[in-house]
Amino acid sequence: MTHNIPRFTRRPVAAVAAGVLAALSVTVVSAQPASASSHRPCTIVKHSNTNGVTKVGTATATVGTDGIKLATAAGKNEDKVSWRENIRPVLASTVEEVSYETVKLDQAGAGVNDAALPAYHLFVKTPAGEGTLIFEPYYYLMDLGAGNPQRQIRTEWNVLQGKLWTSSTTINGLPKSAGGPATKTFAQIVADNPRMTVTGVGFGLGTYNPGTTAILDEQRFATKQSCSEHQWSTGFRTGLWWPGWLR
Repeated sequence: MTHNIPRFTRRPVAAVAAGVLAALSVTVVSAQPASASSHRPCTIVKHSNTNGVTKVGTATATVGTDGIKLATAAGKNEDKVSWRENIRPVLASTVEEVSYETVKLDQAGAGVNDAALPAYHLFVKTPAGEGTLIFEPYYYLMDLGAGNPQRQIRTEWNVLQGKLWTSSTTINGLPKSAGGPATKTFAQIVADNPRMTVTGVGFGLGTYNPGTTAILDEQRFATKQSCSEHQWSTGFRTGLWWPGWLR
């Protein structure tokens, strides 16, 4: 399902002239065919800096008004950037919502991966040990026959609707892979691993994704009992920020 109206639910616009706000409110934004999540009320976790973000090679991470901008250099396959937040373990079967938003900002050219966007990471534990489940928008779009992600479009991805892959050997029914393909949905993985717990959430722009620049924001994770949403913005310090608009 595409989203044709911008969402204003997460960040109020402070100290903005009425004329500018009126202009924003009528702007139409078309998104990729990723279904929206239900968006029940969440505990907001605010990030105004890159604390906890790990960078390898020449990869960079910068917090701006509308999210965290992640970038790898053109032709640099070794570049990568990632972040992890540990949570109190929850039974995977209780998970009800997993989603995040991205904007692909790079331009096509030599040494640029046209398909790459930051991935959503779910850190899990099974009786066989710890593992990682990875959602990449590219595989979601590939299943739809929709091609590469569009550029300059803020898109919400419903992770539970897509298929995932793993870099681990501890998840029953999902073989270890170096980068895909994504073969099973989260619900199918839970069915194969009924005792699996989720121990953390994160994101990653991994190796072999050169020349990628993208904004990531509003990373949500909800179970039947609780919901958290991670937001990145420099505006948290000043009271001036924008509701999901491109810089």
